Amino acid sequence: MRFLLPNQINFLEYFERAADNVLAGAQAFQAMIADYRDLEAKAAQIKSIEREGDRITHETLDALNKTFITPIDREDIHALISKLDDILDLIDAAAHRLLGYRIAAPTPELVVISAQLVKPIETLKSALLLLDNMRHQRRILELCVEVNRLENDADVLHRDAIMRLFDEEKDPIQIIKLKEIYENLEEATDRCEDVANVIESVILKNS
Repeated sequence: MRFLLPNQINFLEYFERAADNVLAGAQAFQAMIADYRDLEAKAAQIKSIEREGDRITHETLDALNKTFITPIDREDIHALISKLDDILDLIDAAAHRLLGYRIAAPTPELVVISAQLVKPIETLKSALLLLDNMRHQRRILELCVEVNRLENDADVLHRDAIMRLFDEEKDPIQIIKLKEIYENLEEATDRCEDVANVIESVILKNS
């Protein structure tokens, strides 16, 4: 029996579209950091991806409002799609702060953090793709644990980046700018953990 496929509305399809879009945003941000040229065009690309995320979220919530009986709790559907969108909002915020704050070059920490951010999103996507069948519940829970582990790794990266920033950067304005960007990216990883926690809740409720 299909787990997230009611007769009228396929909510799994919305989750897949959202996860694909969030992953595209994270990959675009990583590419922006890796090749730090044409920042306006790259920030505009990320903004376009973020707006697509808003559309997917709106469509999902509109479908939810039109559905009397849902395959999982309504609040879980709302939380999953909203927190996926939050990840993308934070990536977009980081990209536009790089541009708006006129950061001349990415720090080594930004290179590592931007690459690290892609991993939990890929893992979340794998978990969401398995939500159509409860036979996959063990694997889904394993993937959620992996997201939590990656979030812990990101916390360490963030802490080390902040320590190095205060140790090595002499310009207090630059410290403020970079600290804010680091925090956007750390919060994005936190939201990945939030999504994983919602998925775990769905599995436990329906096992």
